[in-house]
Amino acid sequence: MKVGSLAKTWVEYTNRHSSTALPWFLDKNTLFNFFLDGDVTSVSSDVYSQFGSQMSLEHVKYGDSRNHFPRRCLLITCVILLILGAMAAALACVIIFGIPPNQLTTRLCKTTSNTTGFLCDDHKTCIMSTQMCNGKVDCSNGEDESNLYCGDLPHNLPRYLFFMCDNQKSWTYMDKICDGKNHCGDCSDESELLCPACTGWKCVTVFFNDCDCIPKSRCRDNIQDCTDMSDENNCTK
Repeated sequence: MKVGSLAKTWVEYTNRHSSTALPWFLDKNTLFNFFLDGDVTSVSSDVYSQFGSQMSLEHVKYGDSRNHFPRRCLLITCVILLILGAMAAALACVIIFGIPPNQLTTRLCKTTSNTTGFLCDDHKTCIMSTQMCNGKVDCSNGEDESNLYCGDLPHNLPRYLFFMCDNQKSWTYMDKICDGKNHCGDCSDESELLCPACTGWKCVTVFFNDCDCIPKSRCRDNIQDCTDMSDENNCTK
């Protein structure tokens, strides 16, 4: 290669990259020594290959740095748009459907008769268990007759509102136990384990509904209520 061509290449490179440190293979002293030695027939092809490689590498790095910036901006823009879209959707739901009411954590309450009841959505009204799913709306929002609680009786009811009988087939509302009537069919809702001692006349009763205890108002009324007729012979009002 001719000296003029090499010098021209060197000058062009230094003019373009005057603020950049020259690579070792284009150091001025190195080129000068090459020129003096007259070894211009082969200013090593390795030098040019390394020179070309370095130029290509610098170009790639510069190009990559330019390409990364738009990608990052695009990613950040997409994330911001997603967040804004979610916020807009939530706001639209609030405008259309309104703010949902506070959900009750429990429906358990005490009725005015001091029995276990069901608390309505208004957080004030407490209804008796027998008012649940009876075909009459007692809560202002109708939740006492909703399918949520009445769709599969008694399993959808809160457990504290119903009593499962000993036969595991029948059930009754909690405020019906210990009322002197056989709602279960096996008298388990009137058992001494659950209820106070009989305040009337205790005997083996004739009628299925009595569960071995009759009120004293039925003593000596000329109607047999006990199998041994004790309600007519021994019972006193």
